[in-house]
Amino acid sequence: MKDEKGFIFPTTMVMILFCLLIITHISTTLISEKKFYSETEQHYVLENLMQVAVEQSLSQIKDGTAVLYETTTYNITNGTFIYNIKNTSPNIYEVEITCISNKSKEYTAKYQYDYAINEMILWSEY
Repeated sequence: MKDEKGFIFPTTMVMILFCLLIITHISTTLISEKKFYSETEQHYVLENLMQVAVEQSLSQIKDGTAVLYETTTYNITNGTFIYNIKNTSPNIYEVEITCISNKSKEYTAKYQYDYAINEMILWSEY
């Protein structure tokens, strides 16, 4: 029994270190999941904003109420979308859309609409 003196302290330190490693792993996993869910939420918010912006700009082009070469801004509860409609040829309109969420994430796309055949002929995102 005299040779076991001082054995409990290193064992306790190893157990504490092991517990700290487990706590660190769990906390980094939770932080990473929370960041992923936040990014996913922002992605869907921006997709929704883009869909609303495209529908709004298309309805203005189809109705003939589109203001050409002028920036139009709409604020809604999830964020803001900005679009600019240009007439590249007599029947083709080019629309550039920028969507900005409330958390300052940005999503930009451009499309061309052919008024003669009532169809989008080009879509590009960047």
